[in-house]
Amino acid sequence: MANLYLGLLHFPMRNREGGIVATALTSMNVPDIARTARTYGVSRYYVVTPLASQRRIAERLRAFWMEEEELANRRDAVSLVAVREELEECYEEIAQVEGRPPLLWGTSARTDLPFPRLSWEEARATLEERPVLLLFGTGNGMARDLLQACDALLPPVRGRGYNYLSVRAAVAIILDRLKGEEE
Repeated sequence: MANLYLGLLHFPMRNREGGIVATALTSMNVPDIARTARTYGVSRYYVVTPLASQRRIAERLRAFWMEEEELANRRDAVSLVAVREELEECYEEIAQVEGRPPLLWGTSARTDLPFPRLSWEEARATLEERPVLLLFGTGNGMARDLLQACDALLPPVRGRGYNYLSVRAAVAIILDRLKGEEE
């Protein structure tokens, strides 16, 4: 199976008014998403932010969990975390490791986007053949230009009317749909 990589992006994100912003890091996202990534066999989990102060926070969080002797399982998961300034760095690293560039897949809860969407079946089949960098946004979602740059989007995670999951929950649901056990 080709490798799956995650990117948690903090820029360019939309704010409530639709403006483009850099969002702040949420400290729980670093270890919690790392644990989910480890559970589902993700190769690397990138925390991407252009803000130097936010990268320092992410690195301190990673270092804390790596040094905590009593939490070996969490340390194992957090070893997947790499903090980067720009998405392009992640893309280039993956291309070097894999010997070819990854597909870039986006996620969005929005249903009004005119970009190509994969079905879950198509996504699972593609993961068997190609490395993929799967992007998750923060704030009120990824900017339109970023979504447009993706090779495809995955289907939105839909609940029953209310549609405002934390990114940690969305990552867990999507990874289970992509790499979870089949019944």
